[in-house]
Amino acid sequence: MINSYVGGVIYDVMAHHGIPGNKAEVLRSTYLPRWRAGGLDAAVVQVSNWTSINAYFAEITRSEGEITYCKTRADFDNRPEGSFGIFLSLEGHGPFAGDLEALHTLAELGITTFTFSHNLQNLLCTGSNERFGEGGFSHLGKQTLKELESLPLMIDLVHMSRASFWDALDLYDGDLFVSHSNADALCPHQRNLTDDQIKAVAERNGTIGLNTFRGYVSPDPMTATLSDLLDHAMYMYDLVGPEHLSIGADYCESPVEMLLPVLDMIDPDGAHGIKGRGRELYTYGPEGLEDASNLGAIATGLAERGLTPDEVDLVCGESYLRMLERSRPSKP
Repeated sequence: MINSYVGGVIYDVMAHHGIPGNKAEVLRSTYLPRWRAGGLDAAVVQVSNWTSINAYFAEITRSEGEITYCKTRADFDNRPEGSFGIFLSLEGHGPFAGDLEALHTLAELGITTFTFSHNLQNLLCTGSNERFGEGGFSHLGKQTLKELESLPLMIDLVHMSRASFWDALDLYDGDLFVSHSNADALCPHQRNLTDDQIKAVAERNGTIGLNTFRGYVSPDPMTATLSDLLDHAMYMYDLVGPEHLSIGADYCESPVEMLLPVLDMIDPDGAHGIKGRGRELYTYGPEGLEDASNLGAIATGLAERGLTPDEVDLVCGESYLRMLERSRPSKP
């Protein structure tokens, strides 16, 4: 199983690596046991600047082979037995925004994905949690999309406003995906996807990662359950089929105190029901999916809902790997 969006881990990693003279192995000591217990074989972790990239490379090197850095499907398929695969995804709306030449360096390093927003307005586009207006891509964002057309980086449309989403569809000709969102029809929220958006992602050969964040699973977040998330899976399965579904389990992972300021920041006026509620919404996932060690319940639940073993495999990683192979073909 592959999780295409590991959220808050970066804050924990950076806190430990910020200590002078450290030899931190945060992934190996804290997260791998939990991820393996949930049946994960690989995860996509987020980076946003050179410091975070450096920290993850140090983590991988210090793991003594327990972690394999994966740039392509072949890297994942051929990793040593028992080694956990790590892919890097760039949330490029921070220091890298506008540095078009850096995109070539990042692609060469094996970064797999570029994400344009984290819910708020930035230099590239409008995010999903902007209360006023439905602005789309800026001129700089459009330049960035144009540059990305020539690079083996997948485009992740998560976190952005619907106007930005449709701008990307109009402006970019390549494959697109959404790493962690659910169906707006079942849980209305700007972070979830309408039927038209779900179909548009499928038409571009992309996947949509099932998101475990309570606020995007159920209209009443505190009653969210595994069954509710499976309802989202089956709704999208009926719309576009299993080849366009993946796992985007956005758990808190880091100590929740590290995430609370971020959650308040992305919803500054409380318009989206997150400000001041981070602890209750994000400390644990839905009932039956409380943390990453429970992720295997998704595969079991999909089988119980009638998916064949091959279809379950698609959702649990194969769809993501096929998309990656198209974007970054494995070298012979």
